[in-house]
Amino acid sequence: MNKSYLLASVAAAVLASSGQAQARDFYVSVLGGGNWWQSQSRTVVNDTSTVFHFDTETGFILGGAVGVHLDNWLHGLRAELEASYRRNRLNGNWTSTDNGNTGAMTGHVSTFAMMANVWYDIDCGSKYKPYIGGGAGWARTRFDAVVFTTDGTRTRGTTAFDASGFAWQLGAGVNYEVMPGVDLGLGYRFTVDPKLHLGGEGFADRNFTIDNQSHSVAVSLTIDIDS
Repeated sequence: MNKSYLLASVAAAVLASSGQAQARDFYVSVLGGGNWWQSQSRTVVNDTSTVFHFDTETGFILGGAVGVHLDNWLHGLRAELEASYRRNRLNGNWTSTDNGNTGAMTGHVSTFAMMANVWYDIDCGSKYKPYIGGGAGWARTRFDAVVFTTDGTRTRGTTAFDASGFAWQLGAGVNYEVMPGVDLGLGYRFTVDPKLHLGGEGFADRNFTIDNQSHSVAVSLTIDIDS
């Protein structure tokens, strides 16, 4: 958490450091689009050597940010504080390599994140402005799943796990100036959130870790704040 607090403090300092900046240097942005949680398999070594495969349907991402243009430092540079929420429906299955038994899983994976981002806009001499960058901060992921036995009956209760901690992302995209001070954009982001530690009832009564990574493509609307 110390990393997250440090990053948030740095971002807040950057946003507050524009004492010489005019109000038009600030902007607000909203985004929304599709999110894909990375599918994966894990083997739990126990009496039955169970293999769990996790797969998700296309989900969504929603977010918003407040930022500042730092052209007085470097032309095209900007920094922002962003909040986002991602959610995907979970499907999957498990198979015992020892006796051939198999079953299904269903549920969802959701993540709330706070990121300090830095983006660099590439000036192409037109209304189109490609950008690259990334960010880091804090995220909390919730994993909810119901595991079914071979005969289709569910295990006792719902298996739910939370994970929170350091997270980071990389991204790129392009913004188009639809009118002075208003940009419409399309961007891609690869996000790595805290790993999920699963175990207990429904998961062969063993603890194991799965990665927590996602890909998202979103449309954004950015509006400069005029004085």
